[in-house]
Amino acid sequence: MPAPNSARLDLPYLAAGQLQKHVTVNEALTRLDALAQMAVISRSVAVEPDDPGDGDLYILPPGATGPAWSAWSTGALVRAELGGWTLVPTPPGVLAFVLDVGDLVVRLADGWTRVSPPELQNLARLGLNTTADATNPFAARVNKALWTALPVAAGGDGDLRFTFNKEGAGDVLSLLFQSGFGGRAEFGLIGEEALSLKVSDDGAVWREALRTEAETGRIWFARGALRAETIRAQSSGDYVPPDWARLLTVVALGGGGGGGTGGSGPDGVRPGGGGGGAGGLSTAMWRVEDLAGPLALTIGQGGAAGSAGGTTSVTAGGIVLLTARGGAAGIDGTGGGAGGAAGAGVNGGNAGGATSATAAGEPGESAPCPAGPGGGGGGGGLDAGGTARAGGDGGPGGWLTCPAPAGAGGAGAAGAAGAAPPSTVSASGGGGGGGAAAGSGPGHAGGAGGGHGAGGGGGGAGVTAGGSGGAGAAGVVLILVQG
Repeated sequence: MPAPNSARLDLPYLAAGQLQKHVTVNEALTRLDALAQMAVISRSVAVEPDDPGDGDLYILPPGATGPAWSAWSTGALVRAELGGWTLVPTPPGVLAFVLDVGDLVVRLADGWTRVSPPELQNLARLGLNTTADATNPFAARVNKALWTALPVAAGGDGDLRFTFNKEGAGDVLSLLFQSGFGGRAEFGLIGEEALSLKVSDDGAVWREALRTEAETGRIWFARGALRAETIRAQSSGDYVPPDWARLLTVVALGGGGGGGTGGSGPDGVRPGGGGGGAGGLSTAMWRVEDLAGPLALTIGQGGAAGSAGGTTSVTAGGIVLLTARGGAAGIDGTGGGAGGAAGAGVNGGNAGGATSATAAGEPGESAPCPAGPGGGGGGGGLDAGGTARAGGDGGPGGWLTCPAPAGAGGAGAAGAAGAAPPSTVSASGGGGGGGAAAGSGPGHAGGAGGGHGAGGGGGGAGVTAGGSGGAGAAGVVLILVQG
């Protein structure tokens, strides 16, 4: 007995002698109207429309709701007709174009799936979410991209390698990085065979950052490879190295000692005050990873007249890593006017100059520690005959590195203050000049130590009062941070 419907599209056949043949024919034509060149409104709309157009087709998604839709299964093809809905049988192999997303889908035994061609060959242009053009035949506008290796289990070898090739040595093969379509970095074989990286802050002027030598494998950094900064700590507190830091070079200066006060009296030998000793200089280098924590910095203060300078120290985790002692005070004229001893340091220190009643005061030292601050000059003395002597010059700071001018000894005047070094690469200041003695009235004051760690000049002797010693300069810690 012949089947009542076609084998593939399930179209109803006319039976022999059938009455109202138009009903069967119309049913078959309606089904063909749905299946031929099928275009469905959507396969993601889950709520049955209230007023669909006649002939509208939908593929039901999971969880479809509505008086008619809820009765059918996921993947069913339904057609709106005369205010109602009918189920359209769809055998495997039927194609449908999904209008709301522009996908072409095919009906398989387990449901609908997008049609993906097995190969795309010799495409002239490809635009992914954007339009490709002659300049950029491949263009993509996306937020993320993923490339992953084909594993061995899927027939691959587990590797993933990108190969880029240029035609000749003078051509360009590079990755260009842009911000707002303005070039900021370019990496590759840029018009040559050497791998290089160039950067720009405006897209117009480019600077080479690195280049490789294919013959040796060496990397050349056009503007250096290290990041570095210098910290000048002038007050006590903690220093936390930045995350990028790898190496610290630390220079510590103790506080300079104050100059001694000049002697006085109506007659006899009256010595001036001794110059203050400079603070000691200590240097060290540490890897940041070896430190027990942040650096605790204690900055030694400069000594007032007749007072020693304070000690500068660097500790970490309670462990003292570096110390620079303060310079000793110059001895007052009443005690003989000897120069103050240099502060102790890994690299030494410079002492202050002594007073003299037979010549000008002695200059402050600079040679024993040629990178350190200068000692203060000795104050001028008065001999028994009342001859007033000039004060001694201070010692230059950083004598063999970055000299800081010393204060000149006073000749009938106060000693001049020492100066700071002329460059930030050094901190060692010049010692203060010694004050001159005075044959009447008070002696002249010594000059203050300059910059950091310098000793103050000794005060000159006087008749009614001795000149005050100059103050020593405070210590400092310099930290060169490298990463």
